[in-house]
Amino acid sequence: MPYCTACGAENKQGIKFCGQCGASIVANAPAAAPRSRAAEGSSHEIVLWEGKPAGISDRLKGLIGLNTTSYKITSQRIMVKTGLIGKNVEEIELLRVRDLSVAQSIMQRMLGIGTLTVFSDDTSAPQLLFKKIRDAQTVKDVLRKAVRDEKIANNISYREQI
Repeated sequence: MPYCTACGAENKQGIKFCGQCGASIVANAPAAAPRSRAAEGSSHEIVLWEGKPAGISDRLKGLIGLNTTSYKITSQRIMVKTGLIGKNVEEIELLRVRDLSVAQSIMQRMLGIGTLTVFSDDTSAPQLLFKKIRDAQTVKDVLRKAVRDEKIANNISYREQI
């Protein structure tokens, strides 16, 4: 897929203008790699995924407006919001994420839901749970890619300590 030489956005094959910035796409130009956000000096945050718990009891709570938990993954951080009257917001910067795990019981596999656990270096939330989310493995893959992209953009590498 060709990338725009002006903004670095990925575009469909055969188009003449960038869908992001409108710049002309030269048909015979080599596909350039997208510019990193660090090079752009970007503090622009993009929402990559949003969701709520998807279990049967959570669906019933949603019908009467009591499902008060929401999850959000952006290009820079992870947020979990809970609470009906009082709000609790827990955030982890993607740079602090160490590992990811997905757990599913047999019943959850049949329902297509699971629990995603985020392990981080964050002292207030070393483990953050996304409980009963749809397509937990897909969400894990989205988060994994976002973490890798953020670490590459900030020239952060990590090694296991022996």
